Amino acid sequence: MAGRKKKPKELAETDMDLTPMIDVVFLLLIFFLCMEFKTLESKLSANLPKDVGVNTTEAVPMEKLDIRIEQVRWGQEVKDPNGRTRYNLVGHKVKWYVGPQPFRDKESFYRLLQREAKILQFNDTTQKNEPKPITIKTGLGVTYGDVTWVIDMAKYAGFETITFGGGGGARKKK
Repeated sequence: MAGRKKKPKELAETDMDLTPMIDVVFLLLIFFLCMEFKTLESKLSANLPKDVGVNTTEAVPMEKLDIRIEQVRWGQEVKDPNGRTRYNLVGHKVKWYVGPQPFRDKESFYRLLQREAKILQFNDTTQKNEPKPITIKTGLGVTYGDVTWVIDMAKYAGFETITFGGGGGARKKK
């Protein structure tokens, strides 16, 4: 008997019993149907404005200076002479808008920034007179260099608070 090989048993086809899984799904369904969602909603934190707040004084809205930068001409991409993988833009031109007023040259734009920086207003947060805040918005084709130049000029003119608005997106490749 020791040298005799056993015949392999025929593999019986097995069926999966889905009854426990169906029971669990129905129990979960009953659980969620019976649960009161009002108790969940009341526990969600929401910072909603109230009629009476901590401060008794009303916050005065601050006037701000909106600056928009738009591309006039993209220019020609010239490979950097040092052999790096970056490009210089030759002939790149932008236009600046302060409110609805357009500026094409840097000198008149900077003079306006200097004039506006001299107009001070009271800041409730810092409790002192400051120049109004600036918001910079960009259009399509505006480079980082264009934005940093405006930031530098605003700082030199005397502005302290600079924020950024939504940009126009990336320039589409031709």
